[in-house]
Amino acid sequence: MTILKQQLTIKNISIRNRLVLPPITTNYGSSEGLVTENILHFYTERSKHVGLTIVEATAVQSSGCIVPCSLGLWNDSQIPGMAALAKTIKNQGALTVVQLNHAGPRCSPRKNVKQGFSPSGIDFRTDIEPMIMDTQDIAKLIDDFSKAAVRASKAGFDGVEIHGAHLYLLSQFLSPLTNKRDDRYGGDARGRATLALEIVRSIRKNLGPEYPIFFRINAEERIDGGLTLADALVIGRLIADEGVDVLDVSLITQGGWKEIDNQKVLMGSSALPKDQPSGANISLTAIFKKEIGLPVIAVGKFGIGQAAVNAVKYDNIDMVAIGRQMICDPKTAKKMLDGKDAEIIPCDECLKCFATIGKGVPMDCKVNKNLPF
Repeated sequence: MTILKQQLTIKNISIRNRLVLPPITTNYGSSEGLVTENILHFYTERSKHVGLTIVEATAVQSSGCIVPCSLGLWNDSQIPGMAALAKTIKNQGALTVVQLNHAGPRCSPRKNVKQGFSPSGIDFRTDIEPMIMDTQDIAKLIDDFSKAAVRASKAGFDGVEIHGAHLYLLSQFLSPLTNKRDDRYGGDARGRATLALEIVRSIRKNLGPEYPIFFRINAEERIDGGLTLADALVIGRLIADEGVDVLDVSLITQGGWKEIDNQKVLMGSSALPKDQPSGANISLTAIFKKEIGLPVIAVGKFGIGQAAVNAVKYDNIDMVAIGRQMICDPKTAKKMLDGKDAEIIPCDECLKCFATIGKGVPMDCKVNKNLPF
């Protein structure tokens, strides 16, 4: 039996194996943030063998959608569809967590919606004007994250993940590159973590001590002036003390400033470059495990090769996420668990999946012509 088949218990939930389907933005929802048949098909196929499915970034406010057809939990009308999604995933034997997010000024433009919430007014797109948040905006955001988490619980999700990575709104508050505030939500790493801590605290208060809370965090941002590993560890310890149960460790692999139409915008990517090996992020995730002690999820081209096994066996990594590889071959998890890596249809790393959602159209793949299946 491969080590990847070992069970893992988080709080009151038992996960059947160490493989995770990470949150993959598909743009398969409806323009109202509702679950569609394509969403159900995508998650059905990819939840059959993983231990845990983390549903893609789900907006807590209509102003915070990453793509035009992001899923949402900003009102009660979205609960029935999300309940159907949670049930569909659990019927495949996987447990399910939903990622809660606000895209901030990286959001998809929407008519008649006040958009662009930002800690300090940094531009990320030419078609969204960032709006520096005041204390009322922040208080409402905290409340809306908490209400979305309650809706997730009512829909039957086994936990929630707070998205604090990838240069979306919470990530922008955590980073010295994008947070220049001089109030209690800015300053050093502890100050920049204040918003995240208040969101965790509110969710924990409303859902009780046993409901699992995950947090996705950048281990570092490889951009001049970005978040350092040292500061990320300070933030990780603070959110662990506040009641987070699992750290989902990612990073910004590359980025910087770019001039578009005479406007300077900040760009950043979470995808490992093609020349980086499978499991290139293991060392960062292992540091979080060692220094903070919470269960951790590692991500970074784990679909083929021994990297996933080695991460669990030798680096004390609790769970390993398989993302792009599961887009092109939804049976990857089964093949890994069966030790049949040679049968996996490999991801070409062409980033067509990123490019299509970046254009605001449904996710597509060069290898898998049958999406959403």
